Amino acid sequence: MNDRGTHVFTDPFDEGPVSRPGMADRRLDIWHCRTHDGRRNWQPLKRIWKGYTGALNSSIQLRNGRLVLPFSCLTPRSWKDRGDGLDAFWYVGQLFSTVVFSDDGGDTWEQSSSQLKVHTPSIGLYGACEPVVLELLDGRVWMLIRTQLGRLYESFSDDGSDWSHPRPTKLISSDSPVGLVRLADDRVVLLWNKCLRFPYAHGGRHVLHAAISEDDGQTWIGHREVARDPLRHQPPPPGGDFGTAYPFPAVMADGRVIVTTGQGKGRIAIVVIDPDWLYGTRQEENFATDLEQWSVFGCRGVELQAHPERQGAQVLSIARTDDQWPAAAVWNFPAGARGTLRLRLCLQEGSSGAQLMLADHFSVPFEPEDVLNASFTVTIAPTGELSGGSRLEIGKWCRLQLEWDVGRRLCELSLDGDAIGTLPLLRDSEGVCYLRLKSAATGTETGGLLVEHVDVEISSTRAH
Repeated sequence: MNDRGTHVFTDPFDEGPVSRPGMADRRLDIWHCRTHDGRRNWQPLKRIWKGYTGALNSSIQLRNGRLVLPFSCLTPRSWKDRGDGLDAFWYVGQLFSTVVFSDDGGDTWEQSSSQLKVHTPSIGLYGACEPVVLELLDGRVWMLIRTQLGRLYESFSDDGSDWSHPRPTKLISSDSPVGLVRLADDRVVLLWNKCLRFPYAHGGRHVLHAAISEDDGQTWIGHREVARDPLRHQPPPPGGDFGTAYPFPAVMADGRVIVTTGQGKGRIAIVVIDPDWLYGTRQEENFATDLEQWSVFGCRGVELQAHPERQGAQVLSIARTDDQWPAAAVWNFPAGARGTLRLRLCLQEGSSGAQLMLADHFSVPFEPEDVLNASFTVTIAPTGELSGGSRLEIGKWCRLQLEWDVGRRLCELSLDGDAIGTLPLLRDSEGVCYLRLKSAATGTETGGLLVEHVDVEISSTRAH
């Protein structure tokens, strides 16, 4: 890791033959090296911390000149030897997060006395790891910590040395680290995996999200997919990390943000993001080209077909054609506390019905508990009966509208311009950013759900 050519942190092993001891005895030290003349000559490497750490995901220099390097530290802790005090009543994993800091330009380093621990959902997990830090406008330093709890945790420091006890944030996340970067106008861009309920990484890393904050991380706008695993249509590899995680952002001269991210062969990506794009409030899909903007992996019977009535046009078809595979499609749009989503669709003869869900996070298309974790759900019965009692005509195109307001905890449903009912908010949320379309069939079906067009418009990014 380097900081504009002035500092390099590395982890060389220079102490004799390499062996692979047990995890508690492994070593991955932190070393530091510095250059003063444009990278032409470097000072000798020196070790600034000894032990075992994981990935180093950020380092910053505070306005007072202090260098702060956050990292996670391996301990011999186990369920059998959990520790004292509250630690004895649950499990906080083998790792804790902390920092080393320097006040003399990297000549000497001191480790913080803070050991930032977060409990784990099961025995054998590692706890708080791979922290990322950002200096706030009020002078405090903010740390976001990777956990296995389905959300990020945070800690604060007045000066980068002593840190507050970690607490949960509202940021949904898989077991993955974040990227944080401040723009020239003091806005902040966040990159993270807003993913849940997948075995790898406790939620998965199939897609990477980005959001922007105008209030130093208190609220976030966007929640947009900015990277998708290019190999997501294949089963996961038998070993090793994979997906879109580990974003490292930097601000370009023109104000855009460049991000390197991804894990595994064929999965590393460089993404350039215009921060203004994260303010978008409209999005639509007419299926003119492909399904690249959708996640349909792990499914069968989800495809583009020729429009049955309009020559040259295509529709999305969702039908369960194999009883061993679900049929579902997932689409990300700008996050909104209030907004309107419209679909032009047709339920075919022979369909076993469908489910339309609005959610505030990504989960894989084949995820069986999506309906239990959606914010709003519309059920279409095989007869065409909709949630609320109205009915759409089988084989006929119609316009279905969902107008939601999470602040009022409701979603008003309309069919061809007529109000037909109100859906309750099923899961507390600050806003939704995903549409999930899913066949309700438990076996195969001879007809499915056709979708000609989808559009969404966000009227407010914040609940009121």
